[in-house]
Amino acid sequence: MKRSILIVIVFAMALGLLAACGGAAPATKEAAPAATQAKEEAAAPTKAPEPAKDNQVLKILTWEGYAPEELVKKFSDETGIKVEVSYIGDNNELIAKMAATNGVGYDLVSPTLNYVSTSQDEFGIYKPIDMSKINKDLFIPAYLDAILEQSKYEGKSYALPFVWGTTAMVVNTEKAPDAGVSYLDLCDPKYEGRVSYRAKYDTLYMFAYALGYDPAEAVKNEDEYRKVMNAVLDKLIECKPVVRTYWDSRQQLEELMTKEEVWVATSWDAIAWSLTMEDPKFQYVVPKEGAVGWFDTFAISAGAENEDAAYQWINFTMKPENAAIIVNGTGYQTASQGAAELASPEMAKIVADTLPPEKMATIKWYFPLPSYATDIQADVEEQLKAAQ
Repeated sequence: MKRSILIVIVFAMALGLLAACGGAAPATKEAAPAATQAKEEAAAPTKAPEPAKDNQVLKILTWEGYAPEELVKKFSDETGIKVEVSYIGDNNELIAKMAATNGVGYDLVSPTLNYVSTSQDEFGIYKPIDMSKINKDLFIPAYLDAILEQSKYEGKSYALPFVWGTTAMVVNTEKAPDAGVSYLDLCDPKYEGRVSYRAKYDTLYMFAYALGYDPAEAVKNEDEYRKVMNAVLDKLIECKPVVRTYWDSRQQLEELMTKEEVWVATSWDAIAWSLTMEDPKFQYVVPKEGAVGWFDTFAISAGAENEDAAYQWINFTMKPENAAIIVNGTGYQTASQGAAELASPEMAKIVADTLPPEKMATIKWYFPLPSYATDIQADVEEQLKAAQ
């Protein structure tokens, strides 16, 4: 019971903060249409996906840890459907792969929420969600209503809630005991050659907040957003001599930290928590600017050849005993109703210790990105990598 309460507190705080920060916003006037839609659909019986046919293959494009081998095998044993999983390192890669073929070659993908409606507008790479094929009872209701609303494009919802988490810093407290007060610690010369972060959008947001900007507000105007991102670029180039390398994958960051090649880095919470479980000298630290928060989703590819299998996978994965495998394997939280109660006690304690209510209150949730914003960010990322 104690471990359930700890993670439920974090879930409850996240719900309130999503509403407060203009992200996925349950229990608000804006979310009411999705809630009403869900209630109306609940009255109708769920239309089960068609039974598996011989030699069916489900093709998934997702993030590392979201389709673990244990679940893939269990799903295939239960349904007879073979699963092929491809992994992506960021949303730009996901969108590029989908746009190149209009989604052909993938059935189910996991874009981050703030990219869904904008990429649908620009590329048309997803199909609307068919709620008659979803077991709504498997989802935390507020998450389901919020993501259905926030993923709307031309009145139709294009995503379902899957996994959420935060990004802040991981610190080797033996080597850098004072690091983590601010994201600007990633530029401190005393950590020269011992710093790493992604040359990606989450780092851009972190440094924008650290420099006193509000990218969530600036993004509403193209010129203002370019001004903010250029200021961030100038700072990151100034800090480049301190950086050992830019990390791209979970495995890479874990190796950099455990081999003590890097002492201070940006990190998804789950990576840091896994490191803490191995050695408590590694700690997830939320600086004064606050963590940035994100919600990854389920979306059906516009080119899906096995749509029914994709819905079967969603319903299978969101069963609490299955979602708990993802929680315990990755450390990320899910939208599955009841999965939190199955989290390991050790992981629950780490989550509660590093993301207490006062830290949850500082989370800056990802914001919707117009197409010009993604172009600006991509340009900044390329200039940063190329800078000498």
